[in-house]
Amino acid sequence: MEIWDESLPLGLQKYEMKPLHASLQDRPPYNKFLILVGITLISAVLFTAMAVGLCQAIWGVNLAGQNLLQDGNSNPDIISSFRFFQAMTAIGTFVLPSFLAAYLFSGNSAAYLGLDKKAKIPSLLMVVLLLLIAIPFINWMIMVNGDMHLPASMKAMEDWMKNAEEQAASTIKILLGSPSVSGLIINLFVIAIIPAIGEELLFRGVIQKEFSALTNNKHVAIVLTAVLFSALHMQFYGFFPRFALGVLLGYMYLWSGTLWLPILAHFINNAGAVILTWYTTTRAPGINPDTIGTEPGQENILALSVFMTLAGIWLLRKQLVKNTN
Repeated sequence: MEIWDESLPLGLQKYEMKPLHASLQDRPPYNKFLILVGITLISAVLFTAMAVGLCQAIWGVNLAGQNLLQDGNSNPDIISSFRFFQAMTAIGTFVLPSFLAAYLFSGNSAAYLGLDKKAKIPSLLMVVLLLLIAIPFINWMIMVNGDMHLPASMKAMEDWMKNAEEQAASTIKILLGSPSVSGLIINLFVIAIIPAIGEELLFRGVIQKEFSALTNNKHVAIVLTAVLFSALHMQFYGFFPRFALGVLLGYMYLWSGTLWLPILAHFINNAGAVILTWYTTTRAPGINPDTIGTEPGQENILALSVFMTLAGIWLLRKQLVKNTN
């Protein structure tokens, strides 16, 4: 597109507007990463502000500066507004920045994000099975991580982190405690579907790709992305299990070449937690799935889970690499 203005001095009369699509494709990786950070921060702030305003307008709930879901508060309007807030902030923080980055960094957004290639059915089934057999192993990692302590000089920080995680756990418990099936479906959409798509788009689809270009090492890129993925959840006592999940998701993307596989794995991980929490809270209060493999006398279950998980990862890699060749 060209714009002419004859009132301007000679030499400045002609101005060419370049299209935004793929306009930053040739920028160096560190430059793209800084641009991504800027886009993400701006989008997150805007969507957070919109979510707060809409919650006030629709439900009359002021979420700004208030911890409304504590102390057993189960007001339906508050829960609905908080679910809406969670969905809006996830879209603004993960989904929109990823698509904007892909639009600016590549001439083919779908290929850039790894969405242009379908995952094969056998691989999808293997991922589902892998995450199911890994439950005792994951529970054990969470238990070990939870028993870790910071040095005595950092006790104040440790107490703050514990308090923050207890509040977050209380909030999630209230959100997932709805006995209705409709509440379960809404929670699956807010806590499983949107985060699985959004976080994989941002972390594996964009960040891992740019880290790989920056370090020229795909394995280092996977580890760095997994560290960032776990750290940004702001939960120290779940850092290492989430880091391990991030590494697995990164290799799924590397081996398969499609983002749909880690999206499915991420969804199964989140959805499993939502469904199990809903079921044990509303249908079977005496069952605690979070302790499977960690109770005394369950050492054989844990050992079997560890062995089958590692074997499953090896078989999945073999299957995915075979499919991509």
